[in-house]
Amino acid sequence: MGLGPISVALLLVIVGLIIFLCIKLKDGKNEPVAVAENVSLEVSDDTPKSVADKIQEELKESEEPEFEIIEFRTPDVEPEDLPVEEEGYNGESMELEFPSEQTAPEKTEEPEKTSKPEKTEEPESTEEAETEPTAEPTQKPVSKSSDPMSRVIDFATLQTKKNGHIYAWISVPGTNIDYPVLRHPTDDGYYLYHNLNGSEGYPGCIYTENWNSKDWNDPVTVLYGHDMRSTGTMFHQLHKFETQSFFDKNQYFYVYTPDKTLKYEVFAAYVHSNEHLLANHEFGNKDSFDAFFGTVLAASNNGANHVRDGVTVTSDSKIVTLSTCIKNKPNNRYLIFGVLVN
Repeated sequence: MGLGPISVALLLVIVGLIIFLCIKLKDGKNEPVAVAENVSLEVSDDTPKSVADKIQEELKESEEPEFEIIEFRTPDVEPEDLPVEEEGYNGESMELEFPSEQTAPEKTEEPEKTSKPEKTEEPESTEEAETEPTAEPTQKPVSKSSDPMSRVIDFATLQTKKNGHIYAWISVPGTNIDYPVLRHPTDDGYYLYHNLNGSEGYPGCIYTENWNSKDWNDPVTVLYGHDMRSTGTMFHQLHKFETQSFFDKNQYFYVYTPDKTLKYEVFAAYVHSNEHLLANHEFGNKDSFDAFFGTVLAASNNGANHVRDGVTVTSDSKIVTLSTCIKNKPNNRYLIFGVLVN
């Protein structure tokens, strides 16, 4: 059967539309979708097969999306990029999981072994554990004993863990004076304003100067310490000797060294000027020694001055002097004199 005039006209219209669509597709890819939505293309039974196939192809192309789908994903994150090591982070506030081999096994398996293995029984701080290996951090290198002469000071531990300048220990029964004695090799005033750990400031340390040897064989050895009134520490409690009853009752103090214990008898508590004793008196000279201590021994027992009767002091004696400040008297020093008796 031949094509009627209407079918031919319809075919021409369809062909024209197809040509129009092809031209628009070449001009811009965003346009065909809009045109396709406004034009309805249909294939009838009278449409030639070649034309019908072309229409179906064009319709199929117009339905395909005109944009590219882009996939977004979270980048890989290594465990060390997370705040796992930061203080206060417990791993629960972030819902992230990593294989066990990536999560710092030294922290989850043995949190204390590498840094402080000695702390399995004692929960003190790291600093205490490292500097003091036994039960009582501040007293571990120093034994307790009812007999002062039997005390043992672990100087190896003190010098290794505390300060290498420690070379002796001073203890004054009846007071809280129980401290290491230090000497700086070059700066006599260093421990006047530096603490045991080397930090600058008060209370400083108990120390001797390079005017004295470290063998305690000088005629007069002078130990210095601050009068820490606010805390009652260092040499503050030397002022207890200002009371006659305390002076009478507390007769001795002790100096410990790595190889011996030295016992000194307190023979005088004395208010003196702030002169530098070792620079101003040649105690190695008998006349100078006798002149100075003759004045001390002749002092009246009143006020803060006290002298013990029956104690022999000669130019052959070994004297240790404990020196500290006096409140509101910057030009004076309070001195406790002890003579070696063992």
